[in-house]
Amino acid sequence: MTIEFISFFAALSFVTSLLTSIFSLGGGLIMLVALAQSFSPGTLIPLHGAIQLSNNLSRTFVYKEFFEWDLIQNILIATTFGALGGILLFGAIPEQILIWLIAGTILFLTWAPLDNFILSVMRNDWFCGFISGFAGIFIGANGPLVTAYMRTKNLSPEFLVANHGAVMIYQHSIKIILFMYFFSFSLKEYLFFILILAVAGYAGAVLGKRLITSISYESFNIALKLLLSLLALILVA
Repeated sequence: MTIEFISFFAALSFVTSLLTSIFSLGGGLIMLVALAQSFSPGTLIPLHGAIQLSNNLSRTFVYKEFFEWDLIQNILIATTFGALGGILLFGAIPEQILIWLIAGTILFLTWAPLDNFILSVMRNDWFCGFISGFAGIFIGANGPLVTAYMRTKNLSPEFLVANHGAVMIYQHSIKIILFMYFFSFSLKEYLFFILILAVAGYAGAVLGKRLITSISYESFNIALKLLLSLLALILVA
C-alpha cells in the first residue's frame, strides 16, 4: 500500500466516523464502496469489518455514558445465530436478492407508522439481531438495518449512537472471526493500515460528539430518515 493510498483512507475514516458519530449510520457503507474498488469480496468483507470495528470501538467509548446493556443483549445473542447461518450459506444465496430484501426492510422500518401490525412484529430484538447478523456476512455494511430498527425505540441521538455502536462492535467481531476460520483470512497483514484508520476514526468520533448536541431531536429524526432512505436506495443501485 502506498502512502497516498493510506492517507486517502485515513481521511475517509475521519469523515465517515464523524458522520456515523452524529447519525449512527452512513460511514460504513461509504467505506465499503471505497474499499470495494481495491479489494476482492473475500478480503473486502472482513477488512471492512475490522476497520469499522475500530471506528465503532471509538464511537462507543466516546459515548460510553449512554450505553445500556439491556437495550442490546438480545440483539447480540440473535446476531450469533444469524452470522453462523450466513457464513454457512455464503455464496449460496444470490447477493442481489438479499440486498433488495435488506433495502426493503430498512425502508419499511424507517417509514411505517409505529402502530403498524407488521412493524410491531418486526420490532423485535431477536429479529433485528438475526437478520442483521446474517446480512452482515453477505453485504458487510449492515449498519443501516440496525439503525432503522433501533430508531423505532425512540432513543435520543446519543443513546442511539452509543448502543448502535456497541451492536456493531459485536457484529463486526464475529464476522471477522468467522471469515478467518472458514476462509483463512489473514488480519495481520493489514494491521498497520487498520491502526492508522482507527486513529483517524477516533478523531472523527470525538468531533462528532461535540457537534451532536447542536442538533435538535426533530432535525435529527428527519435527517436520519432521509439518510436511511438514501442508503437503502444506494444499496440496490
